[in-house]
Amino acid sequence: MLIAQRAVYRGPLDGFEARVDRLMDALLDLHGIIDPDIAASLTEGWVDVTMVVEVDRFDDEAIHEAIRWSRSSLRAVIHAIGDRIPGWDDGQVCEAKVLTDA
Repeated sequence: MLIAQRAVYRGPLDGFEARVDRLMDALLDLHGIIDPDIAASLTEGWVDVTMVVEVDRFDDEAIHEAIRWSRSSLRAVIHAIGDRIPGWDDGQVCEAKVLTDA
């Protein structure tokens, strides 16, 4: 299942490009996701991350589980590179959606 997420960084954008590079490197090292990709706005501070998450069926429960897995994977990677995203838990800064049943 192909999942897309947008995370918004709220802070000074100095060094944001290097952060995005570290994020991509960490995503490539993460087990359990396939073919991660990033698009980012270095001037606005957002990052779109897509990844494929394997599921054994395509129903509502599987969709929700894939979204939970992709969100937790992205959050783990953000923390692994030493970053944090305040507001993550209340949904203000990250949204996720299914693009296709890849």
